[in-house]
Amino acid sequence: MGSAPTSLERSRGLAAPRLRPRLIVTFALVAAVTAVSVAAASYFLVRRATLERVTAAAIRESRLNLEEVAERLPPSATTSDIEAFSERLTLRGGFEIVILDGAGSSTTTSFSLSASAVPAAMDAPVTAGRVVSNRTTVAGDPYLVVGGRVLPDERRWYFFFPLTDVVADLALVRNVLAGVGTVLLVLSALVGAVAARSLLRPIRRTRDAVHRVESGQLETRLPEQGRDELADLARSFNRMAETLEATVGDLQTLESDHLRFVADVSHELRTPLTALTTAADVLEANTEGLNEPGRRAARLLVVESRRLGALVEDLMEISRLDAGAASISWDPVDLAAATAAALDRRGWRDQVAADLPGGITTYVDRRRLDTILVNLIGNALEHGRPPVGVSVASTSDRVSVAVSDAGEGIAVEHLAHVFDRFYKADPARPRSAGSGLGLAIARENARLHGGDVTVATGEGPGVTFTLVLPRRTHSPDSAADDGSPGVANPLHG
Repeated sequence: MGSAPTSLERSRGLAAPRLRPRLIVTFALVAAVTAVSVAAASYFLVRRATLERVTAAAIRESRLNLEEVAERLPPSATTSDIEAFSERLTLRGGFEIVILDGAGSSTTTSFSLSASAVPAAMDAPVTAGRVVSNRTTVAGDPYLVVGGRVLPDERRWYFFFPLTDVVADLALVRNVLAGVGTVLLVLSALVGAVAARSLLRPIRRTRDAVHRVESGQLETRLPEQGRDELADLARSFNRMAETLEATVGDLQTLESDHLRFVADVSHELRTPLTALTTAADVLEANTEGLNEPGRRAARLLVVESRRLGALVEDLMEISRLDAGAASISWDPVDLAAATAAALDRRGWRDQVAADLPGGITTYVDRRRLDTILVNLIGNALEHGRPPVGVSVASTSDRVSVAVSDAGEGIAVEHLAHVFDRFYKADPARPRSAGSGLGLAIARENARLHGGDVTVATGEGPGVTFTLVLPRRTHSPDSAADDGSPGVANPLHG
């Protein structure tokens, strides 16, 4: 059965791929906006300057032509004279001529040009004697038209300068700028990738260091190189790690001292408690000679001495479990037989309804299994209400023992704390005969086996505690020796 991804794997899977593409896209977008802006500005400036230069040259050329018309072509010239003169002008190259007279007739030096090619907006200013220019398109070809008139002659002269070469040159400039912009965009993306890599390397290093600290490697440190913000981050991380390591070290020392103190106190109490328990037993056997207050005191001494002895034993057991010093001896155990034996030894057979199908076996520590069962059943008998039931069940990979009662149940806000040490759901509840450590010891012993103890309360009365253990087919000790699996599907690890 596959394990769920850890928070470390999820954080790596979610966070790692995001920043690098964003940096690359940011570089590319900045480069694209810059390239488009520069290319557009450059193109329009070049286009404007080119057209202004061409227009100025065309106007100069047209003025010279009009001066020559005024000098050499009399107003009384015939159509043939005008055609011949215009042909001679076009021999200079670079333009064609359309001539319109006052009667509405026209003369042209090109078969592709006619009076309709003249922009209508030029007619009025040219008739008024001004020299004006305009751009137009004839049969798909671009032209710069310059019009003028030689006063008092009514003929209007229009000089058509082709702009095909100029448009081609501007298109070439536009394509070059677009190509340069594309190259700049690609280069910017590459620069962004390189910059992102150099920027993300220390960030990844910091992330990995954080994960190592999270997993308990408090000695992890980052190299402190440079004077930039990432170096400041590394220094801050190292100071934090040093402080955390010192704090955790102090806490571990304190915990170790606390565990040793509890274990030492519990151990030292065993001898006087043994003597006290023995004396209480002798006193209990010889209460006939005591008056009633003395007998009550003797009974109280017996009960409390035994309770104190149980508390000391539980404290020593929980100390061994906390210190990781608890040993475990693996044996094949039939859960039904083990549960029945626990009930018989404590005289609980008549108080508990047992559903114990045989044949459900697994490898456990017999003594620790008995401790778990006694604590769970004893807790149900003491704090619950009859009927108290215990049942054994199994699946392909786990076995379970469920202990239920019909008491008032446990409030939802207390469920998460029932396994806490010395925890009371109702502080006003009278003190019980137990130590307050039974459920905690039961859960720790279950986890020592690779299982757990859970608690559930339904809508009706009562609480159910369930011991769940892996269904082992071999002793874990033998599995470690021969490499064979010792558990069909362990719950933990």
